[in-house]
Amino acid sequence: MPIYPNEPANGLPTGASPASPTGIEGPRPLILHLDVDAFFAAVEQRDDRRLRGRPVAVGTGVVASCSYEARRYGVRTAMPLREARKLCPALRVLTGDYHRYELAGRRIAGICLDATPRVEVAALDDLYLMVPRTVDPLSPSAPVEWAERLRMRIRDEVGLEVSAGIARGRFIAGVATQDAKEGRRLQAGHCNGTPPPSLVRLVMPGHEREFLEPFCSSLLPGAGALNARRLHDYGLVTLGLVAGAPKHLLEGLFGAIGRDWTSQAAGIDNTTLRESRQPRSLSRSASFDPPLADRKGGQLRAMLDYLVTRAALELRSQGRVAAGLRIHIRYGDFTSVDGHSRLDSAADDDTTLRAAAHDRLTRVLTRRLPVRSMGVEFTAMAARSMQKNLFEDPELLRRQRLDSCADAIRARFGFLAIRPGATLVLDEQFPAGPDGLSLRTPCLSR
Repeated sequence: MPIYPNEPANGLPTGASPASPTGIEGPRPLILHLDVDAFFAAVEQRDDRRLRGRPVAVGTGVVASCSYEARRYGVRTAMPLREARKLCPALRVLTGDYHRYELAGRRIAGICLDATPRVEVAALDDLYLMVPRTVDPLSPSAPVEWAERLRMRIRDEVGLEVSAGIARGRFIAGVATQDAKEGRRLQAGHCNGTPPPSLVRLVMPGHEREFLEPFCSSLLPGAGALNARRLHDYGLVTLGLVAGAPKHLLEGLFGAIGRDWTSQAAGIDNTTLRESRQPRSLSRSASFDPPLADRKGGQLRAMLDYLVTRAALELRSQGRVAAGLRIHIRYGDFTSVDGHSRLDSAADDDTTLRAAAHDRLTRVLTRRLPVRSMGVEFTAMAARSMQKNLFEDPELLRRQRLDSCADAIRARFGFLAIRPGATLVLDEQFPAGPDGLSLRTPCLSR
């Protein structure tokens, strides 16, 4: 059952407020930002009771995600695992399984769509929701209660904790979520490794500037590492200091974005949910640790077949076709090479895409060095045309029927129920489950 009934479409443009009978606009709707706490590590702890309450990190070269127990020792995302193990000798390091994380993210998105019709999925663990108009935006308790019920439903049905921030703008809601996560982290340090449920932060309308003042200026949209350092060098280390700086000064230093920062830091935030757009590319990747020395290329081509088949399955499930293909190779010395091919015609069948991938791999794999990682990306994606050709290619029709049968088998019995025979050699290196091989960390950030 939905937390609230879906509000009817009112035909208003994004961010507009319905007019009252007197012609005066009502208050702008609130935006809720949800962030799954320690996403990858939390999924691992959820699925393995032995990991609960223990410091856990997911990654192969660097930390992709770490539990709150690990953060108590100073472990952080993007930290080299070597350094993380020095800080926390008891750290349990896992390579990760993107498929399980993707399933959890989709379930969370489904719960959110059940609660409100306006949802922006920025990432698997990062969502923005339009709070329904049935929830009073001027109430200090109604939005928090609605968000708390949503959080509890995600915890009960998915088994994961989320932090939430609520405000009248997308940017301020994100900052509120960071505040909630920080509060949870501080509490986690005093509870023997078992953090309490995360909190909900509501920024009441009219108090935005006061709320933002103490936060770091690096949170500004588009700041990035370079501009964050420049802001710090200029002494603008907090949002309160940015808000108090002359607008022409920020514009002179940073351009048009600096002018926007002055307003946003002062709590003037008109950002709202972004329109959903179909992705223009789709990728799958895997890494080898230690790097794979495959002089004959058998294992590399087997991995390429596996990645292309998985990506093509997702392509067909979206009703899309790809007109381009890119192969990415990273060698053991960390040098990288990319190769892009343009297909004769947009395709979604395994045979065409695998043939193009193998041709491109032959062209880019020119060095006799071990390979650290490999990726395949479908580019120039578009919706599959529903119009039939007057003269259909019988060979293409045969391949499409074959793929359709294979997809149906995988949907019922798991991905590995039917796959290219060449990929069987991968079972010696990667553990297999019903939903596919457990590949390494690059698949976590496709």
